[in-house]
Amino acid sequence: MLVELTSALLSRGITPKKFSKLAREAFVRAAASRSRLRNGRVNHSKVAALTGLARKDIRRILNSPTTGPQSDRATRSPSERVIHGWLTDRRFISEEGHPRPLSVGGKRSAFGRLVKTYGGDISPRAVLEELMHSQAVRKTGERLQLRSSKLPPSRGGLGPLSRVIPALVDGLRIASCEQPGAMGSLLYRLKLHANSEAERVLIRERCMSSVQSLLYGLKESLAHQVTTPARKRPPRHLLSVTVLLADVDSSRS
Repeated sequence: MLVELTSALLSRGITPKKFSKLAREAFVRAAASRSRLRNGRVNHSKVAALTGLARKDIRRILNSPTTGPQSDRATRSPSERVIHGWLTDRRFISEEGHPRPLSVGGKRSAFGRLVKTYGGDISPRAVLEELMHSQAVRKTGERLQLRSSKLPPSRGGLGPLSRVIPALVDGLRIASCEQPGAMGSLLYRLKLHANSEAERVLIRERCMSSVQSLLYGLKESLAHQVTTPARKRPPRHLLSVTVLLADVDSSRS
């Protein structure tokens, strides 16, 4: 599960250090929701017992605003730190303030010095491959040019991952709140095998059409069957029906 999750997070620029920071905060806030006294205040000692963290760290986390998706300098990826240094370090910028073309290749290359200064113990070749893959630089002969004179926008946003978060949350709530024996009546999974790409596309289209019809029919029929009197406040209970349709490599299923 964590391998699949981190594969999605890596593509959004979330590093292990950033993930660790977010996870630490999430554990504290989840434990705090279970550790409230009758007056509504959080029992820090109970949170410490649940998480194993020091109470001073718990107080700091609970008293600070929730960490946003944007990455700070301490949790940037090596390639992001290299770009930041290229744009701000006077050794690598021109008198006009633009990033200079840097020599690449060889132990004394300017790009090698840049990576050594800002990339940690990552090799210049590995950083170069990542920068080329993200199209942040272009290579002309033995020189490397940064494509933009501005810091790249943060990739800390979850992007397409945010669309499946509600489904993940639904599943986690079932697993954490329901009795193990009751999960079989709440989770259903169907595997359909295709012998060709054309057959896979056809099955996918049929599934999408059927799911849309199912959800629309449920909404229309159940909305008219509910006869409880109207209330001024929204109802406290919600039933969520979530359907995931995924293309999966049969060797990994």
